[in-house]
Amino acid sequence: MSDKAREEILGLMQAKENKPLHVQHVSYLALQLFDGLSALHGLGPRERLLLEAAAHLHDIGHSEGFTPEGHHKESARLIREHSWQQFSRQDVEVIAQVSRYHRKSIPDMAHDEFRILEPSERRAIQVLAGILRLADSLDRSHERRVTDVTVEIRPNQLVFHLTTSGPVEREVRALYKKADLTSAVFQRDVVVMIGDDIVSPPPPPPPPPTSLP
Repeated sequence: MSDKAREEILGLMQAKENKPLHVQHVSYLALQLFDGLSALHGLGPRERLLLEAAAHLHDIGHSEGFTPEGHHKESARLIREHSWQQFSRQDVEVIAQVSRYHRKSIPDMAHDEFRILEPSERRAIQVLAGILRLADSLDRSHERRVTDVTVEIRPNQLVFHLTTSGPVEREVRALYKKADLTSAVFQRDVVVMIGDDIVSPPPPPPPPPTSLP
């Protein structure tokens, strides 16, 4: 199934995505994170494939132009409406929700589409969306400056060791911001390291200057 499923994923991505190198790299990093966190999440090949799908498709909502709902919600709509052959309706719903939660709000029982799912599916979405938020952050510049990521699991921390090919201030800032879901799911603080150095979150950029009246 996996080969045909991946063909189907890539077909939709290629039809709708205008920055394929970005989402392909996000998928690569997301799978590294999934594998590195496997001792904590206990998910299997099915969920790994659903994460791979969501990573490739999380930005396709941009193809529809401006939408008041945001491209993340538009991506979820396009995923739900696609004529899938290799995925069940349950699988498609997981892909759609993981894509939807890659930015902005995290999964919440106040959201009808999340609340009605089985508890096991809700947990899978929390884990996978948390991973996708991290992976997307690590290519914040869309220049693939974080080339690889490995995970060190400590009793009270998740340490993300980054291999880089250029300055990654934007990526590190974004990761600390969007690690909220993963930190909550696994009840651990997030730490970023490059080589032997702990990298603290950079300060936010200064606000743009305002003109005097």
